[in-house]
Amino acid sequence: MFRLIAYAPDGVRRFPLDEGTTLIGSREENDICLPYTGVAQSHAQLSYDGDELRIEDLGSRKGVLVGGRRVRDAALEMLDEIRLGSVTLLVEEVAEPGDELAAPMIPTVPEAQTATERASRITPQVMLDHLAEISDWVLADIESRTPLESLVGKLLNDFGGGALFLLHGELAEEPGIKFVSVSNAAWLASGEELLEQVRSRLSELEANTENGPIDHEQEGALSGTLGDEPSWVGYHLFRAVERQYLLIVALPSFEEGGWSPVSSLRALGHLLVLGLVHHVGWYEPILPGRQAQRELTLDPALVVGESATMKAVLDQLRVAADPDIHVLMRGEPGSGLQMLARSLHLSSTRRQGPFVTATCSGAQPAAIEADLFGAEVAGKEGPVRREGKLVLADGGTLYLQGIDKMPAKLQDRVHRFLRSGEVEPGGTHQAIRVNVRIVATTQEPLEPLAGRDQFRVDLAYQLSRFTIDVPSLRQRREDLPLLIQSYVNRFCHETGKRMRGITVKAMSALLAYDFPGNLEELENIARQLVYLCPPGQPLDLSQLPEKVRLSTVQAAARVDSTSDLDLDHLVGATERAAIREALRRCHGNKSQAARLLGLSRNGLALKMQRRGLSG
Repeated sequence: MFRLIAYAPDGVRRFPLDEGTTLIGSREENDICLPYTGVAQSHAQLSYDGDELRIEDLGSRKGVLVGGRRVRDAALEMLDEIRLGSVTLLVEEVAEPGDELAAPMIPTVPEAQTATERASRITPQVMLDHLAEISDWVLADIESRTPLESLVGKLLNDFGGGALFLLHGELAEEPGIKFVSVSNAAWLASGEELLEQVRSRLSELEANTENGPIDHEQEGALSGTLGDEPSWVGYHLFRAVERQYLLIVALPSFEEGGWSPVSSLRALGHLLVLGLVHHVGWYEPILPGRQAQRELTLDPALVVGESATMKAVLDQLRVAADPDIHVLMRGEPGSGLQMLARSLHLSSTRRQGPFVTATCSGAQPAAIEADLFGAEVAGKEGPVRREGKLVLADGGTLYLQGIDKMPAKLQDRVHRFLRSGEVEPGGTHQAIRVNVRIVATTQEPLEPLAGRDQFRVDLAYQLSRFTIDVPSLRQRREDLPLLIQSYVNRFCHETGKRMRGITVKAMSALLAYDFPGNLEELENIARQLVYLCPPGQPLDLSQLPEKVRLSTVQAAARVDSTSDLDLDHLVGATERAAIREALRRCHGNKSQAARLLGLSRNGLALKMQRRGLSG
């Protein structure tokens, strides 16, 4: 019997095929529903009589491709590739139930488990499926906004969790990170540690090679560590597109048995490089799948990433898009509140109307009131009416920033407007009826303010009919590599510079920094990095602001609700970070570093020996 494997923008799906006819299309009533771009409502029909499987085009505009050839009616065989719009279907033959030769079905993993809790379920067939999915994204999925992070993340999860780093540049120099994906945000800063482990292995191989230096096409595996966990570490050193790359994959839950994925890393590394090159210029890592893209229209400058917190925000935006109610967004300044509000406007029925911004702080109450409601002022030829933002936003959305800072007098007028829908400009008695949706933002929850009589309780309820909590950058650290690369790419395009990625040390420092200014501070730092970096070189630690360079020491000393509270481990992590920073500042001079740390030279040597630091 046959089944279809669908490589869709939001994942891989499998459909068993029974005898008879099977309708394929984007409508839910079809036997196989594929609600993706390019798939017609009734696209194709499969016929299976127990021996032969055929496909027939039902008159769709884009037709049906089988093996790259457009067909109206064709017989299908095992491993035939069918293309319907943005979906690739693969014909797979499976044994009948009870057949001992049947390949075992891949066990499913409970969704409630986190990536780090999952046991490895990888097999050669599962690895091949992942490579096929990534290959399809690289070569054929030219319209998808599916991020490569999502595809690689699924691969790591099937390995039971882990980290993948793609580095660009010669090993003798400081290679830059081209791509990174982890299943645990705590492993984002492990790039330098993994690079040193691979460098040590390659040095050992070179020392034991009778024929001199090793070739720059190497692959292998070693028993290493990822963070504090023993891990299988695979690597592949290769050249692609006339450049040197190093792929490192660390997998704590994987153990080599009868099969090793080392040879698969060769294909994976080349696919990642080709994908990043092929999708340059229009690759937008924003949404996890085509379904989300159809439901939401996001601000072009918004990069969401793969963190669970931002995916939850997207889910809330979908819910809030259709009901024409006021929305309150709570979050820190600079966390992308205005871009999310604009995305909500573009996804709603008000998308053809104006999107107007206003603020409730930073000016005198009378000026804020005139800005919102308008006013009549004296002019040379008589009174001149200045339209307020509420009138200008008629039929659209008013983005009201800092609602928690609104003066008490103005709260009364806004409350009356929300009840009546009428605006009365200052200096007049003429009411203007408008239809406006308000998306307000606040840094502090309104409930405590209302409890202290600093905010009207009824106004708080009217503005917060739907509330969305927007995470700060500290709460979505797993998105940082994607955000950093996105900003760097943008400023490289603006300046016309070509960079060689970002060094592991610079990336580690950026990942450890808290970014109190959130996205705006990250954007400013990325712009400065691109301006300072010489063309053709990787962005380096020395080009970062001092507060960011010190972040590795601060991160080592940070204790939060998820931290390991083993005191010796915490002290050791802080000491290692401080010693590395002192040696960096003193250019490796141990005597100067010891003075900087308040130690004797022998004391520094003992601490370095105890903490496993060399040189």
